[in-house]
Amino acid sequence: MKISWHRLGALCLALLFSGTSRADETNAPSPREKAIAAVKLPDGFAYEVLVMGDIPEPVYLQFCPDGRLWFTGRRGHVWAYDFKSAKAEQIARLDVCWEPIPGRESNERGLHGIEFHPDFLRNGQLFVHYAPYVPTNATAWTNRVSRFTVDHPGRATALLPGSEKVLIEIPSTRGFHQGGAIQYNPRDGKLYVSAGDNNVSSDTKSFFDDPTNPPQVLGDLRGKTLRLNLDGSIPSDNPFVDRKGANPAVYTYGHRNPYSMHVDLPTGNVYVGEVGYDRKEDYEEINWLRPGGNYGWPRCMGPNLGTYGGDCPLPDAVKPWIFWIHDAGANATVGPIYRPAGRGTDFPAQYHGGMFYVDWVRKWIRFATVNAADNTVTKTEPWARGFTAGALAMQLGPDGALYMAEYGGWFTGVPSDKISRIVYRGVPATK
Repeated sequence: MKISWHRLGALCLALLFSGTSRADETNAPSPREKAIAAVKLPDGFAYEVLVMGDIPEPVYLQFCPDGRLWFTGRRGHVWAYDFKSAKAEQIARLDVCWEPIPGRESNERGLHGIEFHPDFLRNGQLFVHYAPYVPTNATAWTNRVSRFTVDHPGRATALLPGSEKVLIEIPSTRGFHQGGAIQYNPRDGKLYVSAGDNNVSSDTKSFFDDPTNPPQVLGDLRGKTLRLNLDGSIPSDNPFVDRKGANPAVYTYGHRNPYSMHVDLPTGNVYVGEVGYDRKEDYEEINWLRPGGNYGWPRCMGPNLGTYGGDCPLPDAVKPWIFWIHDAGANATVGPIYRPAGRGTDFPAQYHGGMFYVDWVRKWIRFATVNAADNTVTKTEPWARGFTAGALAMQLGPDGALYMAEYGGWFTGVPSDKISRIVYRGVPATK
């Protein structure tokens, strides 16, 4: 092989003046390394990426009794992450209604929450909140909560064909504000489900004072949280069981888009992350659910203000537990009340009993200190920032770490979509 010394010299000069070499390119940080380096945490904490790449639009996650971390994608995917192999495998892909082009009305439809039956290892049953695909009839679109059965409860690889049992259908006449969270509450043995109002933000002024708009109508499932028995029947102690004209599944009402949910296992308290209205003067909310509570939307928002001025006109409206101004953009994600796992990897004591919560748009995490005596928030403070994707779901792991489903795009999959966690390593002793 002949070597052109002239060409070789020219190449060396080009590399010299460009300030780049092949070695530099080889040593350049990967997208995963860049994502990890960007996150700012308190001393002693570490941010780790578990899965990144080929998991488009992750939106929800839940720990399975089989030891794996299961998570869902809006396009219908169900994956399970195995901690021993450090890999995620696809369990299923449901046929869901989802819009692949950003900016379309159906963008918010798809697969959302997943939860496991408390006796999963014996019966293999799990619950899914999703929008089933309907090819032509838009009036038939719904959000559906169904129970499925897996092939092998100890190590599932698929959902059994024909195992679906529909528990409830929630109308979805518009493609906005779907809700989609689902959680089992071991304190009462019930399933809690969130449903968005289906309204369009640009229409708010025309419906905010309309008594027929879904969130304030107890006969409509939209703009609500729901409470079900595990077979889909209605608990006899639901707050509106005996109310004429009310749907007995309703647990709370007056919600805009309660997209995320957390059940605090020791207390049974249920919280939702309420995605707020889009104006600069509007608010994001974390709400503590009280049986039969009216959370004000669309007439009220934030610290019980009227949506279009003055005080909230609803005397029974429940004030938000935590709230912050929407300003240039925001999106609330509720996180867990931190409960120590007792495995030596727990967060320090000052975090025990408080709540971590997220703003998906601003890509930060804050921590709220909670008074255990009356469950009031005494203060909130910044805790972490710099994430390359915002968290749409956060769960407390059995190891005491915080696990997140990070969604980086705008109704489309992007390379920064990931499953991650924050662990406590301890603060090194100073010399």
